[in-house]
Amino acid sequence: MKIFVCNRNIDLEATNQVLDELLSIAGDSIAILRETEHSENWKERVEKQFKEVDFVIFFVGKDTFKSDPMKWEYAKAKALNKQIVGIRLPSACESSVLFCQGFPVFRKPEHCWSYLEKTYEEDRQLLLEQYKIMVGSTEKVTDQRMRVNNLFFTVTSSILSISLVVGKSFEFSVVGAIGMLALSIMAFVVTFLWEKLVRSYGKLNTGKFTVIDQIEKQLRTNMFEHEWNVLKDQVGYESNTETEAKVVKRFRWFVFVVIVVEAIYVFVQSDLVTLMGQIEWASLFCKTEGE
Repeated sequence: MKIFVCNRNIDLEATNQVLDELLSIAGDSIAILRETEHSENWKERVEKQFKEVDFVIFFVGKDTFKSDPMKWEYAKAKALNKQIVGIRLPSACESSVLFCQGFPVFRKPEHCWSYLEKTYEEDRQLLLEQYKIMVGSTEKVTDQRMRVNNLFFTVTSSILSISLVVGKSFEFSVVGAIGMLALSIMAFVVTFLWEKLVRSYGKLNTGKFTVIDQIEKQLRTNMFEHEWNVLKDQVGYESNTETEAKVVKRFRWFVFVVIVVEAIYVFVQSDLVTLMGQIEWASLFCKTEGE
C-alpha cells in the first residue's frame, strides 16, 4: 500500500510521531511518499507521486488549510479522484477540522489503519472486477470486428456477382456493361466505408487497452503492456487494424481493375455500335442513290 503524506512544516514533529505509530501498527506494510522540499517544480513532482499512491493522508494541525500548498495538494488529490484521509493532530483547530468534511478524519492511528486496510482491499477487488469487464468487452469488440469484416466482404463480393449476372442477362451489350460498371463503382465506394469502420474499431480497441493499462498499473501488474512490448520489439508484430486495412485496400485495387476493364469494354462496345450504325446508314444511302 502506498500513501502520500501532506503536512505543514510547523506540524512536522507531531506528524512524524503519528507516522511512526501508524507504521508500527501496519507492520511496515505501508510505503510512504512525501514532498519535503518546495522547489520550482514541486507541483509536478507531487502530481506524479499522487498518481502512484493509493491514499493521500492529510495530517490536520493548527491552520493546516490556510496554507496555499496544502490547499493545492487537496484540490489536486480531489481532481485525480484519490482516496483522501485525515489524521487529527493534537494541535488541530476547529476550522481545520471543519475543512475536512469531505473525507474521514481519525484521532487514533489504529482506527486510521483499519479504515485504510479495509478500503484498500475493497478498492482492489473493485478494480479487479472492472479489469475483468474491460478485458471481456475488448474480446467482444474483436469478435464484432470479425463479423463486420465478413459482412463487408460478403456485400462487396455479392455486388460484383450481381454485376456479372446483369451483364450476362443483357448478353454483355452496352446496357448490360453500363449496369455492370455502375454496380462495380458501388462496390468500390463500399470498400471505403469498410476501411473507415476497421479503423474505427481499431481506435475503440486502443481506448480500451489504454484503460486496461491504467487499471493494471493500479493493480501493480503490466501483463498487456509487457505482451505488447514483446510483440512490437521482438516479434515485429503488426496491429490487426493495419493488417485489415491493407486487405481492404488490396481488395479495393481489385475492384478498381474490374471497373477499368468494364469501362474500356463499354467504350469499345459504344464505338462498335456507332460504327455499325454508320455502316448501315451508308449502305442504306447507297441503295437509295442506286434506285
